[in-house]
Amino acid sequence: MRTAISLAVAALAMAGAAMADTAYIEPSEFAPQLDQTITVEVSFNDDCCVPKYPVRSDAFAVIQPDGTMAPPDRIELFANSTMLEHTVSNPGTTRFSTGERLGRKGGEYVLLDGAYHMVNSDEAEPIHVPDGTPILSSQTATVSDAYVTIGEPTWQSVETAIGRLAITPLTHPSSLEKGGSLSVLLSFDDEPLANQALVLTRSGQAERLMDEGTTFTSDTAGRVHIPLEHLGTHLIMTRMQAPAPEGADTDIRSYTTALTFNVEM
Repeated sequence: MRTAISLAVAALAMAGAAMADTAYIEPSEFAPQLDQTITVEVSFNDDCCVPKYPVRSDAFAVIQPDGTMAPPDRIELFANSTMLEHTVSNPGTTRFSTGERLGRKGGEYVLLDGAYHMVNSDEAEPIHVPDGTPILSSQTATVSDAYVTIGEPTWQSVETAIGRLAITPLTHPSSLEKGGSLSVLLSFDDEPLANQALVLTRSGQAERLMDEGTTFTSDTAGRVHIPLEHLGTHLIMTRMQAPAPEGADTDIRSYTTALTFNVEM
């Protein structure tokens, strides 16, 4: 029953949603040399991809091409970003991830007609809440990923599951070119999400007036096909709210999952 509720809510959770407080993870090189030490910038911002607030996580991970997982070689926290440093030592595709990090608590919501609505906040939209409607506590849960590849792209790190709300590339993220496309699968607890919104933004967003990105909607199989019309760094993100896992400190969680990738000629 918990999964059925989660999937019902997912279809409505991002309608009209902005990119606020989205974490991105951007490597200094998307195609490093063997044994090259690279830096990876991790930050929150509502514009892609300019650091604003650092991302604090106990779950930072580097997933090797064979699927094994280890922490980054070095993690440094700065005023507006977190910097990871890591030597990439294996051919194939390596994934850098925040892991599923739990963030702030405190927002209050009600569940009405299959959708969550914020209440008791200056940001809440005016709605009628019937007497006796339960007030639900919440906590954020964030996953953000990026991939780098040495030599030929490989798939094992791409297919490694992290977090409940997942963006799984069906097109390899290290093979993207302008004029091509990226296909991804959106899922929650390994179940495809139909009619789920996904937002695409790209570097330089802050310089383009009123650029809030492009919104796509998944098909009945949870797939989204994204045309790639520009060069440079891009970010895709999806967001939904769902009942928290058993034993959690809050009633629901607000899940945000993002993927940073580079588009070449």
